[in-house]
Amino acid sequence: MIRLLGAALTLVFLAACASAPAPVQVRTYTPPPGPPQVTATVQGTFQPNAYLRSCGGIYVTNAPPMDSDFWVTDYKPIIVVGQIVLATAPSNDVCLSSGFGFRSARRHDGIDLQSVPAGPVYSAAPGRILEARVSTGYGNMVLIDHGGGVYTRYAHLAYFSEGIQAGAEVGFGQELGMMGQSGNATAIHLHFEILTGNYNNPRGSKGLDPRNPFEFPAYNPGS
Repeated sequence: MIRLLGAALTLVFLAACASAPAPVQVRTYTPPPGPPQVTATVQGTFQPNAYLRSCGGIYVTNAPPMDSDFWVTDYKPIIVVGQIVLATAPSNDVCLSSGFGFRSARRHDGIDLQSVPAGPVYSAAPGRILEARVSTGYGNMVLIDHGGGVYTRYAHLAYFSEGIQAGAEVGFGQELGMMGQSGNATAIHLHFEILTGNYNNPRGSKGLDPRNPFEFPAYNPGS
């Protein structure tokens, strides 16, 4: 059965607001063997936007199909990955600055989202945090295990929100931190990845398979 997100999701535009920065710490977590037991039921304040457009109304690299006004066509705010329900863009009032796939001969394993001013970043689904740490490339980065071999990564954060640490359980839409420019980033944005596989491999998250968020089916509440 598809994992529900808690309360029913209403697709509306919600203004983002910032909170005071928290100290950056290196936080890692080694998951126990076997499937994760996700018990988080608390839902955050995040409600996904119904539409997504390219930044500046121009064509972006690795762009999904867009209409003549550069809105993503057939955009699905809530998708199903395996049996896990996820938000496609886990921040409000954002635009797409880079898509999934190869750009400049290098593979881009997620999508890049921007907003002005920078806004909070939220968990795309309930889960348990595996990593909340500083990475050379990703900067301040959070990796969440949602169960069923589905994971999400949130990179280049300005800081981690209070309580965001390895081993902590989070609900859908719980604030993880603020969009930033930490790590190898040329502008303030969120780099968001959907990953599948088994984290308990020799390469950890690098051994997971990156997936294109725009290729998954829409969540159907009646299914």
